[in-house]
Amino acid sequence: MNWVELVWPVATALSLVLGLVHLLVFWGQPRQGAHLALALAALSLASLTVLERMALFNASAVQTAALIRWMHVPLLFLVAALLYVVHRTFGYGATWLALTALGLRVSALLLNFTTGVNLNFLSIEHIEWRNWGGVAMAHPVGPPNPALLVGLLSNVLLAAFLVHTLVRGMRDQPQRRHTLWLVCGAFLLLACLLISTSLTWAVGLPRLPLTLPAVAAMLLAVGWQLGKDLMHWNRLEGQLRRSELGRLQVEGELAQAALASGQGLWQWDVGAHSFIQNATNRRLLGTTADESDDGTQTLARVDADAVSALFSHVEPKEREHVRRRFDAAIHQPRYELEYPIRDSNGQRRWICLRGSVEHDTDGKPRLIRGLTQDISRRRSEEAQLRAVLDSSPTALLLVDPEGRIRYANQQATTTFGFDEHGMTGVAVDTLLPESCRGGHAHQRAEFAQHPSRRGMASQRDLFAKARCGREFPAEIALSPLDIEGSPHVVVAVEDLTERRRAAQEVAIERESMAHMSRVSLIGEISGSLAHELNQPLAAILSNAQAAQRMLRRNPAEIADVREILDDIVENDRRAGQVISRLRGLLKKEHRAFVPLMANELVNEAMRVIRNDLINRGVEYRLNLAANVARIHGDPVQLQQVLLNLIINACEAMSERSSRMLTVRTALAHGGYIGFEVHDTGVGIAPDMLETVFTAFQTTKPSGMGMGLSICRTIIRAHGGRIWAANAAGGGACLIFELPIME
Repeated sequence: MNWVELVWPVATALSLVLGLVHLLVFWGQPRQGAHLALALAALSLASLTVLERMALFNASAVQTAALIRWMHVPLLFLVAALLYVVHRTFGYGATWLALTALGLRVSALLLNFTTGVNLNFLSIEHIEWRNWGGVAMAHPVGPPNPALLVGLLSNVLLAAFLVHTLVRGMRDQPQRRHTLWLVCGAFLLLACLLISTSLTWAVGLPRLPLTLPAVAAMLLAVGWQLGKDLMHWNRLEGQLRRSELGRLQVEGELAQAALASGQGLWQWDVGAHSFIQNATNRRLLGTTADESDDGTQTLARVDADAVSALFSHVEPKEREHVRRRFDAAIHQPRYELEYPIRDSNGQRRWICLRGSVEHDTDGKPRLIRGLTQDISRRRSEEAQLRAVLDSSPTALLLVDPEGRIRYANQQATTTFGFDEHGMTGVAVDTLLPESCRGGHAHQRAEFAQHPSRRGMASQRDLFAKARCGREFPAEIALSPLDIEGSPHVVVAVEDLTERRRAAQEVAIERESMAHMSRVSLIGEISGSLAHELNQPLAAILSNAQAAQRMLRRNPAEIADVREILDDIVENDRRAGQVISRLRGLLKKEHRAFVPLMANELVNEAMRVIRNDLINRGVEYRLNLAANVARIHGDPVQLQQVLLNLIINACEAMSERSSRMLTVRTALAHGGYIGFEVHDTGVGIAPDMLETVFTAFQTTKPSGMGMGLSICRTIIRAHGGRIWAANAAGGGACLIFELPIME
């Protein structure tokens, strides 16, 4: 027996053993595809060893050609397995290199069976015997097959893929360099051996035996993978043992914790019809303990129907409904179920079941674990909170992150026209008019990014939509609420329909009061108005009489008559203006805002009341700023304010010897025009400075207390502000400011 007959069978046996071991590993762990590929590589190498051993001592050219041809079949599987193992283990190499190398190897196998006697030779002419280590071995001689270049190129690309994987792996994960050098280096050695063998066949040199270095390389790579997995399994076994001990310890601690927290533990193995529960669970579910039960918290196995154990104390009329809810809940990986029971004392209690479920391949529950808790107190508190929320006059909605209503109080169902539970699950967008729905999703997303308590769109009117389609004005406020890590929103909605109607009625009453105030004001300045009318009427009468006398004396003096008639027209226009101002103050109608000059407004008011000031013995002084900008307002209402303030100032000076009224206009800060009415009276009591503008608050014995209140309402309607102050030199100042028209 020579050394070849000893080494080749040993190499074959080693390859077969490695292949079978990896097959067994793959059988136990089907997801480990690398073990299947390594088994395929080892078995392919064993086949190559057997075929090479037969070719080394075969004297027939025909049989040698056939043996070489069939050697390319396991070689294809060997290359494919090496590519898969390297790619699956590291994944750094270029995929196109691997696929190209494999594709060329498949093409080489096709050419192996379609060109020449095999991929290496077009034909084998004879067999030469050459001495290798003292043993004569057969060496086929014949013209090489050009298709051998395809196999050579496949081997070169295999080597390039391995080098690329090695370089990238060393760069990206230097901590795995030992593994990379061992696996990729061994496979690279095998690839170089295949390249050298192809070259020797191509140039006709004596070929080297392939088996020994190939088996050595495979032992390095395959043995490393197997040894690494064995060490990994050994480590996992130790961890599993420690984990089991820890699990038992934790199970005992959980049982004690369940005892302390008053929670029950149970487990239902559906396939084995086994239900396990602790004593606390039996007590919570109202089940009477057995005589043998010592009350410990260890799980006790009972061969019983789990449904009977869990739901035996549910009232009969509710039991079927609860069972259907439980069946639906346990089809999810995690479940939670709340239901009522009637305990042995006849009291109604609420039970909560929650836990996890393991399902089989068909999706049916296989193992159900549960925790039982008495939630009667929580449900009672929820009922109390619901009663409080239902008593609120404001509609309250709880909206989840998807924009659906999870809770609505009784006022909300009444406001939007739903039944008691009809709003649960309704999209909040349906409660908005069609014109407001477009941007609502974007607004909800913005609120989720910056949640804070706020009102919605205070700059414009908001509307909501009832179920019947009725749209109504609403005031809406938002408050963020976090529920188990999920951002919810509490929406408070108030129907403003009645408030708007009441506001309109108040506005009408206010206009009526303002009109009454103007009528009273006209009564107070009637003397001044009569004087204003008497002057132009007397002038008209005098001019008319003069014209009559001139016509009787000399009818030809037409030029003088024309001048007299012009005076009559001018005085008539003046009287008409006085009457027009009087009618404007007396008319009760809505006025549109128009551009006004501040100084002209003051002069117009002074023309109306000038004669009344003379009759009262009041001197007046105007201090009007030049080039004051225009304002935007109702001239009748603003004239009413000025006249009211002037008359109040006159009455405040009625008992004073020095009566001086000053009216000023000036530019104020912030884009306002200021109007000031200053008298020399006794001033205003300090405690009345704030309340003087309140309705029915007056300092005059016969006053109604509505004049200054109406003035404040008018000024606020114009976007301005009004206040009172005492002057340093005596007397009171009534000041109001109006915004400058842009």
